[in-house]
Amino acid sequence: MRFIGKGAEPRALIDWKLVNKKSPENLHYRGGGFPLDGVKQALLDEQGYLCGYTMKPIRTVHDCHIEHIIPQSRGTSGVEDIDYQNMLACFPPSNSSVECEYGARRKDDYDVLSGRFLSPLNAAVRHAFVFNDDGAVEGANDDANASIQVLNLNCAVLQNDRAATIRGFLLRRNRKNLSAAEARRLAVEVLKPDANGWLTPFCEAIAQAATRYADREERRSQRMRGVRA
Repeated sequence: MRFIGKGAEPRALIDWKLVNKKSPENLHYRGGGFPLDGVKQALLDEQGYLCGYTMKPIRTVHDCHIEHIIPQSRGTSGVEDIDYQNMLACFPPSNSSVECEYGARRKDDYDVLSGRFLSPLNAAVRHAFVFNDDGAVEGANDDANASIQVLNLNCAVLQNDRAATIRGFLLRRNRKNLSAAEARRLAVEVLKPDANGWLTPFCEAIAQAATRYADREERRSQRMRGVRA
């Protein structure tokens, strides 16, 4: 999970609310032509085209669904269900039959108001999750650990994907190790979106692994200098 800086309510949602202002019976997520694709697009833009919970890549509005952090079953119809600040774009796609044992599907209608949970909209997320080189993730506090369990972020499929992505970035094609300086640059650059606004899948995990790698290489270099001296 990575921190998501929430943007302003998209124009499509504002317009829909204005059109239905005099028809409050339509002002809920399933009614009155809710602007699904317009909202999805705004969410993807602010999330760097990554799933809000898992950091899996999402490239189009057809590849995700709108996740309500406070579930529709727990909130008030016409309030939290149409509140942009309560929405994320998440894998898998809407109405998908894809088996998914993690992320939003796993969370389901978990009550984040009464149970422990750390939303990706909370700035504390920046320091709450530690991604290991083997793809596993650990929490730095109780809320983070609870979130890992609720979202099943250590599901074998997801953990293996993270591990493979980390290896792919830290191991050059010619199989020569990165230098510490190269790893430091990687840790910074991988957190930046490309020209399309896309972030690298699992970017936070890669950045943490690259930083640890650089630390190890620098310590090894210092030991070698000490031996030669």
